[in-house]
Amino acid sequence: MDATPRTKLVLVRHGQTDSNAAGRFQGQQDVPLNRIGRSQADAVAERLVRMKPARVVTSDLLRAHATAEAIAGASGVGVTIDERLREIHVGSWQGRTSVEVAAENPWFEDALAAGRDFRRSETGETAAEAGERVAAALSDLADAHPLETTVVVGHGLALRVGMSLFLGLGMEASFALSGLWNCSWTILDHNGRWRLQSYNNVVVGHAGPLASPSSR
Repeated sequence: MDATPRTKLVLVRHGQTDSNAAGRFQGQQDVPLNRIGRSQADAVAERLVRMKPARVVTSDLLRAHATAEAIAGASGVGVTIDERLREIHVGSWQGRTSVEVAAENPWFEDALAAGRDFRRSETGETAAEAGERVAAALSDLADAHPLETTVVVGHGLALRVGMSLFLGLGMEASFALSGLWNCSWTILDHNGRWRLQSYNNVVVGHAGPLASPSSR
């Protein structure tokens, strides 16, 4: 087995929230983990200890930060905040269900089904805009911490699109990937070039909703 040190980014989606369970857009709303989410965070923390992370970097939103604290505490490392890791901003859709949004925006379901990018309400972001800021954060972390493992805790859509752009796969690849489970982890590693080592791993019995509306 190759034990050569490599630069690794371990991307973790936050644990479940009540809004996830209800299928509501959260965006950048500061929603806490629910009981299931806290259990998921503890479970993934126990699993990621084996990877010996050097640090944990997280979105500042409460659901991500609480997940990061569980991981960092189990691994005995510190937590750093990077606001670029926030979820896509959904503006006036925040707190609403996809059914409610579709009723006022007849194009919504067709755009999702076709894999087209679009602005999440007149005051929100596009998936590309959210992904670009996350990709920039990932690039900075990779450059700053070569040959180490960094855990990055964030959100469903922002991490998925950001990862795709970081790897040079483009927006179409991000729409082809499945949504991220709550408290799933995805591993990117560098061995001459960046590669997707594994995607959307979960601790058995601890998977939550696959994707809230904002993470599609």
